[in-house]
Amino acid sequence: MKGLENIFAFTFIQHVKQKGYRNATIIIAVLCLLLPAAIMPAVEYFGEDEAYVSKIDKVYVVETGGSGEGAADYSVLNGADPGRFTDVAYEMAGNIEDAAKKAEEDGYSVLLAVDYEENGYQLNVLLPDETKLKEKDADAYSAFLSGAFRYILIQKSNLEASQIAEMTMPIETVVRDSSVSADESDEYAAAKEVMAMLLPYLNIMILYFMILAYGQGTANSAIMEKTSKLMDLMLVSVKPGAMLLGKVFAMAASGILQIFIWIAGLFGGFALGIHFTKMVNPDTGMVLIQLVESFGEFSGMFTVPGVILALLMLAAGLLLYCSLAAIGGALAEKPEDLSSTNMLFVMVLLVSFFATMFAGGSGSDVPWDAVTWQVWVPFTSILVAPTKILLGVLSVPEALASLGIVVVTATLITLAAGKVYKMMSLYKGNPPSPKKLLEMMR
Repeated sequence: MKGLENIFAFTFIQHVKQKGYRNATIIIAVLCLLLPAAIMPAVEYFGEDEAYVSKIDKVYVVETGGSGEGAADYSVLNGADPGRFTDVAYEMAGNIEDAAKKAEEDGYSVLLAVDYEENGYQLNVLLPDETKLKEKDADAYSAFLSGAFRYILIQKSNLEASQIAEMTMPIETVVRDSSVSADESDEYAAAKEVMAMLLPYLNIMILYFMILAYGQGTANSAIMEKTSKLMDLMLVSVKPGAMLLGKVFAMAASGILQIFIWIAGLFGGFALGIHFTKMVNPDTGMVLIQLVESFGEFSGMFTVPGVILALLMLAAGLLLYCSLAAIGGALAEKPEDLSSTNMLFVMVLLVSFFATMFAGGSGSDVPWDAVTWQVWVPFTSILVAPTKILLGVLSVPEALASLGIVVVTATLITLAAGKVYKMMSLYKGNPPSPKKLLEMMR
């Protein structure tokens, strides 16, 4: 392995210095930093304000088409919701035109057209042409009516007072899961379920494209000396195996560095986004902020050992696939040969991707407290295990065992790639068939 560190340093520096690498790393890192920092406060500022207080002070009610038996006192709606529309004056009107004229004079009035149909009621909240109100005032009242109009229907039914009290009694429904511990609240259990559905897909999709890009880059790097006619000169001072291993480690290290920079940018972006959002509204109820702030309450989720093991799994998995791609680069004599020699890398990646997508690796119906077979297969574990580790459904010993399998496999494939590279150093002609390659290795 003499000279490996020189090959690693040279390849790593040259790759990192490339304009495309630097631009992609900086642009995506800046986007990861700025987008959450800008979008989160913007959503809070321009989004619907649940605490918005409507300025409606009077409602003109127009009933058409018959309203069933009994007349209703619409002022009962003032007690339907203690927090909304508790001081609104209601006045019955004969038609829409007369009600519109009166509403225009008041300035803060709306029209409520109640149309009784055979299958139910149709409610229309109308703003007059000249008014001081806004559309969101009418929208807020319309949303209020969707739940409060039942009080009018109860009045029209001519029920006894005791029957009305029984019908309006509040009902609370709670869904409980036996898999959730007693000390974990329903809010945290729901958030954990969302994370369990979201993280696997993000992990699989991002890593798939990262592996595809860096695998191809490793294969191209492996044949650089062959295409530039420097192979004979390089072999004088560096052995082929050391040369390839240095390239594989350098490409994997550059990919790991890039991923970590993006992750750091994303964490910084969310931190800034939370800070700016709270500047806009200190009492914000944004679900994302509640989710981030409640991470510490999740049982077994996002622990320090879990995060470290997940990052190590990402690094080991990227090294594994880069080593596999290096075999294709070692077999190729020129870039045109990579379409056939790199088929092993492509097929393994595709099979692993579809296996995790359609065989239970990311399905929401898969119990995440169960250890599936994908965790123990090294080529699929990189796509599955990091999220299982972060979600706390893989214990530390299980995570270490899965990581060990990936590391051992990556080491064996890297050594095999070095041996293939050594055999093919001075090979001329078309790439050998798999049968001939095995004979050469023996």
